[in-house]
Amino acid sequence: AMQLCRVYHDLAADDEKWEKKVTKILQYINSLLSSLVKAEYWDLALRLFLQAALVCDLMGIQSAETAGYEFVSQAFAIYEEEVSDSKAQLVAISLIIATFERSINFSEENHEPLRSQCLRASSKLLKKPDQCRAVSLCAHLYWSGKNREMAGKPMEEGKKVLDCMKKAVRISNQCMEPSVQVQLFVELLNKYIYFLDNGCNDVSEVMIAQLIGKIREDMPGLEASEATSQITSHFKTTLEYITAQHSMSFPDA
Repeated sequence: AMQLCRVYHDLAADDEKWEKKVTKILQYINSLLSSLVKAEYWDLALRLFLQAALVCDLMGIQSAETAGYEFVSQAFAIYEEEVSDSKAQLVAISLIIATFERSINFSEENHEPLRSQCLRASSKLLKKPDQCRAVSLCAHLYWSGKNREMAGKPMEEGKKVLDCMKKAVRISNQCMEPSVQVQLFVELLNKYIYFLDNGCNDVSEVMIAQLIGKIREDMPGLEASEATSQITSHFKTTLEYITAQHSMSFPDA
């Protein structure tokens, strides 16, 4: 059914009734996925709701946007009501965020509450490391996310990006396990570099230097292990990249 929507969309120039046909197909898809929900196939239903939302986004018509919003809302409902395992929750919210980041035809009226809901859901994950990673993912919604009013251009709301990243850093500071905390710092450092490289002026080299200083301060206290070795290697590679790409130098501590 989703593939048939794409077929009708491609034939739009030759079929004046293609929008009505697509609308009926989307209604049929909704009924099929609702049957999966009733049968308690939660994971499959959530993934197919998100896939259907992307198909709706491709259509670029009002009825499809309405259906797409409903599909994303249904995916959120499954996530909030039926997904209880912490690992499954992180996977599910990451899928929702990634799906939403790829969409381009939601109006700002629908886009804003959905991205806000992504951030709220990420902040409520049970485990702090999961919260940190999901909140940092939300930063991408405010940078590379698109809506219909932007006509395909990314939002690039640097202040919102920075708010998300600062929140992720605060959450990582609350982690009790030192190795997990440093690992998160290194992951967030790479996120900061990504946004700096992509023109986010609200991210500064000063912030990056401060985070590097924090990592260097905490890393000597980690117990020797394979995980520590991997964190150290990741950090070293990141510093090498920064040194090569930016006018920043980091002498060995």
